[in-house]
Amino acid sequence: MAGFYIKKVIAKSAAKGDASVTFGKGLTIIQGRSDSGKTCVANCIDFIFGGSVDKPFKETAKYDAVTTIVASNDRVGELTLHRVVGKNQVDVSSGIEGIESGTYDVTYRKGAKNPPLNEVWLKLIGIEEETMIVTNSRFETKRLTWKNLLRVFYLDENRVDDIDSIVEPKHRYMENTLFLSALLYLITGRTFTETDAQEKTEIKKARRKAVTDYVNRKIQDAASRKEQLEKDLKIFDDADVEEQIAKATAALQETQRKIDRALSESQKILSAILEAEERAAECDVLLNRYHRLGAQYKADIQRLSLIVEGEEAYRNVPQSTVCPYCEGTITPRKRVSYIASSKVEMERTMAQLSGLEETETDVEDRKNEIQSELTDLKRQRDALESRIKTELRPMENEQKNTLNAYKAYLRIVSEISLIETYAEDFGNDLTALENEQKSDKILEYHPKDYFGDDFATTMSEYANSILRECKYSGLLQAHFNFASFDIEVNGEDKGTSHGKGYRSYLNTVMIMMLRKYLANFAKFDPHIFIIDTPLHGFDDGVDEHMPDSMRSGLYRYFMNHQDEGQLIIIENLDHIPHLDYEKHGAVVETFEKIDAPGKRYGFLNDVK
Repeated sequence: MAGFYIKKVIAKSAAKGDASVTFGKGLTIIQGRSDSGKTCVANCIDFIFGGSVDKPFKETAKYDAVTTIVASNDRVGELTLHRVVGKNQVDVSSGIEGIESGTYDVTYRKGAKNPPLNEVWLKLIGIEEETMIVTNSRFETKRLTWKNLLRVFYLDENRVDDIDSIVEPKHRYMENTLFLSALLYLITGRTFTETDAQEKTEIKKARRKAVTDYVNRKIQDAASRKEQLEKDLKIFDDADVEEQIAKATAALQETQRKIDRALSESQKILSAILEAEERAAECDVLLNRYHRLGAQYKADIQRLSLIVEGEEAYRNVPQSTVCPYCEGTITPRKRVSYIASSKVEMERTMAQLSGLEETETDVEDRKNEIQSELTDLKRQRDALESRIKTELRPMENEQKNTLNAYKAYLRIVSEISLIETYAEDFGNDLTALENEQKSDKILEYHPKDYFGDDFATTMSEYANSILRECKYSGLLQAHFNFASFDIEVNGEDKGTSHGKGYRSYLNTVMIMMLRKYLANFAKFDPHIFIIDTPLHGFDDGVDEHMPDSMRSGLYRYFMNHQDEGQLIIIENLDHIPHLDYEKHGAVVETFEKIDAPGKRYGFLNDVK
């Protein structure tokens, strides 16, 4: 992990004594009342960085120097830097290998005996050699300086509520080119000289040729397809297709109605067949029963006939009066005859048999009638099924084919029109490619051309994820506008419908997006970010009703992402959400403008 962090800032005064602030490696919050010295802390840091602040203190404060202690994230040791107000030199005491102790010039001067302070800060983030970056469209170069980079990670109170991009203001083109080149170098480690641009142009030409060849092939394919389709159209011989479709549709509907009627009639006949078959089955059941009963009657008649015949034969047999064994006299017993009763039973049974045979004949006749009815019903059903299969279904298919053919005509016409449109677009594309080739004749440097293809996409993803985590009210979709190099929310730029408060909030989120991108992808990451008053402007009467959840969400985000580098936040005590910052490892310094034990009045001693 490259980069560095500030451990301590000390304002020096022989008259009033030193005043200091200690910082954590992650989140540090400097909070206080207005004019309590919060911004003075940021000015001291800018002053020691060699930024735009030349005088961090008011003349009446009687403070005249700043000492800052910094530590490297990936190297052992510390640096102590000391600068006196009004001096162009910084005295550096180094305990970090590769950075020499001594006096450094804040402003670079060619041939000066002291090395530039720029070397110290750049070496802390891993840039060891002097680097020249492109500063304008003509590929002219300037030295990469720490001051070039300050805009990336230091958002001061004067810029925090800017309407324009805090990264790329609209009206400072030269400065923007220089800054974007510096940002590109942080991300990629490349300077993108004219040689790089020429190589990029050659690649563009090769790509353009490939696209031109592809477009020409597509135009040729479209022409061949159109020719084939126009041949297909001749089949219809200029018929009134719309009228033919209407007629074919009507004929098809009528045929389908006939099929429906035939199927309905077939269903009715099938129901009648099933009912008749059920009645025939009932006849079979009755006949089976009658056959078994008739057999029983015949068996009874045969049995009775045997009884009568036996009685008749026995009546003529003489009775014995002598016992054949003992020759004793036997008195004959009177015999009972069953002839009369058997005859009566036989006559009754024969009468029943006769009636049964008549009934059986009636059932047979009824069954024959049912069979005749079934034959007729099946013939009718077979005739309907045959008509459906051999006449109506073929007619339906033919009419469908006719209708589909006419619909195909319409599709062909539509496809031809579409092909012509595509061909026109392809032609416009070729013209655009030719115009683009003309513009390549003048080789110019535009830093945005060198950002990765996924830069804008990733920044948009970060914008959405950060705003959601911050509980941004009414969020639908956030977007990083690469053209303006700025964040947009719900399709609007940050200055469209909100005041300073929302602009400060969204500019802070923009810095957090850059911070996350550098932490994840940059070759050289400063790993330190300073924001002066993220909630600036909430007392201007426009954004006072921003939900507390948004303010708290922003500061919770600060606490939850301390692994992305040191973050120094300076905020008004009236604005900052009341959260347990220390519990999350943050360092908090409070300037309360109260003279009381345990309270710190302000940053500087005896300055009110």
